[in-house]
Amino acid sequence: MKLSIILVNWNTCDLTRDAVASVFKETQGIDFEVIVVDNNSADGSVEMIKKEFPQVVLIANNDNRGFGKANNQGLKIAQGDYLMFLNTDTVILDGALNKLVNYLDGHSDVMMVGPRLLNKDLTFQHACRRMLPNPINSFFHLFGLAKVFKNSKFVTDYKRYAADPEITGPTEALSGAAMMFRRQVYAEIGGFDEIFFMYGEDLDFCKRVLEKGWKTVYVSEAKIIHFGGQSSGKRRVKSLINFHEAMWLYYKKHFKYNFLINLVVWLGVKLRMALALVMNTFR
Repeated sequence: MKLSIILVNWNTCDLTRDAVASVFKETQGIDFEVIVVDNNSADGSVEMIKKEFPQVVLIANNDNRGFGKANNQGLKIAQGDYLMFLNTDTVILDGALNKLVNYLDGHSDVMMVGPRLLNKDLTFQHACRRMLPNPINSFFHLFGLAKVFKNSKFVTDYKRYAADPEITGPTEALSGAAMMFRRQVYAEIGGFDEIFFMYGEDLDFCKRVLEKGWKTVYVSEAKIIHFGGQSSGKRRVKSLINFHEAMWLYYKKHFKYNFLINLVVWLGVKLRMALALVMNTFR
């Protein structure tokens, strides 16, 4: 089998229906399978998949195991030479998955590819082509300084690769909403790190790929709409906490500094989380 596509669902029945339907509609001429892992949804998602997409391989969990762990369940049974994580709040456009497969077929030195992710209004999402975060560029980005000092390359470093979405080329990080990689990647570095319940696991995965010396490429002509936050939006406060906890977990795993710097970073993360929760209260 050429390609295995893994989607993790949690109470996004209608979106999941549209995402899976778009995969089957827009993916032609290759042998592929779709695996849906459901994290104990209460909105009829499991029944919908069974009824409308009997060809889908379905794993129905009896609890919410989180994004990373559920994707790893799919990886364990996937049969494809190429493996793909795909969010349920996506819609495939113009044969995008075929274009990603064709790119890997034609570039043996590339281990992972990602598409151009688009917002609902078809504007570009920078998360699909970005640098990996570090304490400095994360500070500038999360505290809004990148918006204030737009002309400073140093301050806006985190979005550097997103300068021209029309250009296909190497990048450090993709979005976990849509990323395709060779089976060798899974064989050598495994799937998502399950210390991340939600958020951060995609950046950690991309960093492990980069540390192996492998090439990751953003493919501009492969376009996928990504609505974003549709599952996490159902539990906004918990999602904000998960997001900031993931930032700290990522930092602890990949950066080794002294106690004082670690304390400053920890306080920064907590301050940013507090600000986000306060702003959420007045939304």
